[in-house]
Amino acid sequence: MRRYLTLLIALLALLIVGCKPKGEVKRLEPSQSVEMQSVKYSEEALEQGLRDTLDFGKMRQGEIIAKKLEVKNEGQRPMVLLRHVTTCGCVSVLYDRKPVAPGESAVIEFELDSKSLQGWQMKLMEFYFADKGTPMKIYIEAEVE
Repeated sequence: MRRYLTLLIALLALLIVGCKPKGEVKRLEPSQSVEMQSVKYSEEALEQGLRDTLDFGKMRQGEIIAKKLEVKNEGQRPMVLLRHVTTCGCVSVLYDRKPVAPGESAVIEFELDSKSLQGWQMKLMEFYFADKGTPMKIYIEAEVE
């Protein structure tokens, strides 16, 4: 069992390293407007399959677009976002790992770098919270010209 776990961790590490883009991901200039969506977090919503889609719309190849997602804690306990998994290195994710009290919100920032993409794109990110095995799934959708 221990061998399989070690092998699984090694394969996951190779997958993550292989998906990262070569070179640095550029940050957006503050003068560009960034849209924000919101989603409501609660233990019940997460158990039922909390998910949302961020629509980046049409973009040109090589363009970097940012979006923000506000996650409001409507649960009874603090919400702690521990880690995330993405299906592509073209997506950068930034969030604070501090606990969010009930009634408060956390903001997750997303950047989609389209330099190696073309056509319709759908990327998946899974966010794992403390004490919950079911991830919150966020899909990114874009049309790259």
